[in-house]
Amino acid sequence: MKIIEKCSCFLLLCLILFYVITKNEKQTTLQKLLFCDDIYHWKVTEGVHSNVYYQKEKEYAELIQRQADTYYTMIKTDFQWNKIEKIDFVLFETKEDFVSSLLYRGEIPMGVYYNGVIAILSPDLWKEEKENWQTKDDFLERGPVVHEMIHFAVDDKTKGNCEQFLSEGIALYYEEKYTNFLWDIKENEKQITITKKQLKENFNQLDSSVAYWKSYEWVKKFVECYGEKVLQEALKQRGEKYY
Repeated sequence: MKIIEKCSCFLLLCLILFYVITKNEKQTTLQKLLFCDDIYHWKVTEGVHSNVYYQKEKEYAELIQRQADTYYTMIKTDFQWNKIEKIDFVLFETKEDFVSSLLYRGEIPMGVYYNGVIAILSPDLWKEEKENWQTKDDFLERGPVVHEMIHFAVDDKTKGNCEQFLSEGIALYYEEKYTNFLWDIKENEKQITITKKQLKENFNQLDSSVAYWKSYEWVKKFVECYGEKVLQEALKQRGEKYY
């Protein structure tokens, strides 16, 4: 009986330490992205499941907050994601701030999941990059909020132990499920053969569009063969293996 009590106390202590460490890491990440030690130097719009930090673009911050709260329930259900704390988003209103904060290299994405926080690039900045970009409608339909939230859920569930190709494939699969949006590529590019080993070992060296599409294809075929429950169980086991 004493051995059981000792084991229970040890497990409880481990859980408390994990929570404290994770919370502190998240706070540090948020502070880093906001360029300050005091996050309240920024404005914030609070939702039921999300906080969106911004400087001037309140309308877009509220758009992100509403979208995050809308899709949170779907993601929580599919991933059995028992997240208690709200998801923190940072809305970057200039590319310079985005690059400086994340030390980003290469083509700037619309959004990035980073260590428990989601960074979103202002929808206004995509007018120059995308032809016929209708800011609000296109951001809601093709924006990064749902995609990056799924990355968060995958990372949280696997305790950070998920290959990039698999995480991207899962994000694209569920993004299509929730929003009916699918990042498509040319037909001839779909015919290119890329193995799972290549995706796993050389994801960032491959053509990005093809790599993302093939990752999506791999996950979709896996789900068609085994179902979403098996996929989710596999993610859960990855997290338990490295805990």
